[in-house]
Amino acid sequence: MSGWRLALLACLLCTGSLSVHAQAEAGRWRFVTEVFPPFSYQENGEAAGPMVDVLKAACQRLKRSCDISVLPWRRALGMAERGEVEGIFTVVDTPERRQAFHLSPPVLEARYTFFSRTESRFQYRKPEDIRGRMVGVYGPSGTLSALREIGSEQGLEEQIELDNLTALRKLAAGRYGPEGLVLINERVAQTLIASENLQGLRAAGEAKRFYYHFGLTRLRVDDATSRTFAQALRQLCQNGELQRRLDPYRLRAAPCPP
Repeated sequence: MSGWRLALLACLLCTGSLSVHAQAEAGRWRFVTEVFPPFSYQENGEAAGPMVDVLKAACQRLKRSCDISVLPWRRALGMAERGEVEGIFTVVDTPERRQAFHLSPPVLEARYTFFSRTESRFQYRKPEDIRGRMVGVYGPSGTLSALREIGSEQGLEEQIELDNLTALRKLAAGRYGPEGLVLINERVAQTLIASENLQGLRAAGEAKRFYYHFGLTRLRVDDATSRTFAQALRQLCQNGELQRRLDPYRLRAAPCPP
């Protein structure tokens, strides 16, 4: 057989192999998340938590295999933004996230709360209350975006930390000063304070209520597929299964979208 015929045959075999591989992977999605209790965490080497339970229910409804990896947030976010996986959670609705991801309908309700040292008399009611204070916050994150939104004109001193636990530990140790604060998801703070036996901290006022979403990577998931995923979540909400999945965690489902 001539050289060009051999080359053509090799190319056809290669293309066929790629096609079979693509078909095999067509029903499989890869999601990444972080250790973010009580919303997502690792248990016996597997991803667990309410967002994981809801995702599995949606994937089951779509008859799609969904693999979930628990990774450090910066690594997970980078992989999703580069299109190395199909999805990521837990995601807050911000312009930056919308640019990179198709955001799902809201899944569950949460709130950002300021925490202070117990001896502080601080109580947050309005943005002016944090004027000139030092505030610890985990970033890059939705919490950091919320802090910048609230404190954009308050001249506060922003201390960005690698994770929420570091921020709470520094607050407890007085590293942000006697009147320092941390802005954090309230349930995350409560979980970490209990699990790490952190002393001398208290909730000092709700800053913002919001919802958590799944994000589907725009580089890998098209508009039609994202709408199908959104519809599966809507059905879970409307038939009550979404709230039933959240009940064991004492979390509230977001309102069902139309």
